[in-house]
Amino acid sequence: MAEKTVKNENGENMESECNEVNTKDEKGGTFLCENCGLRETYHHYGRRPPFHRGVAFQDDCYVMRDPFQSQATSSFLLLGSTCTVCDRVVCQATSCSVYYTARFCVGCAEANLTEFPKEMQQRINKAHTHQK
Repeated sequence: MAEKTVKNENGENMESECNEVNTKDEKGGTFLCENCGLRETYHHYGRRPPFHRGVAFQDDCYVMRDPFQSQATSSFLLLGSTCTVCDRVVCQATSCSVYYTARFCVGCAEANLTEFPKEMQQRINKAHTHQK
């Protein structure tokens, strides 16, 4: 697997090699947001987490079991997914991504702002002004 340099929003290197993160392993691994640097263990990658049979996502996502609930519950946390435009892995934080029919990193959402409906444009602009 080739080396991949991941930089945060300030352009600083966060990870010299991504061989161990964001592997898209269905059985889990380590999630790393390529925008903010959030790093967390995920338990499933895909559309249907096996620990919650009633859930089906539209896109492949990184999901973890809820660490604040017992294993007997089917609670989970959706960590993030891949930007549909640039393929960067981003978390759910509004400062990192938006969801409108698919996941978009904030950079791609801003670059394609006019392609979104007015209501989404306002949400994207609002998230951007809160970042500054």
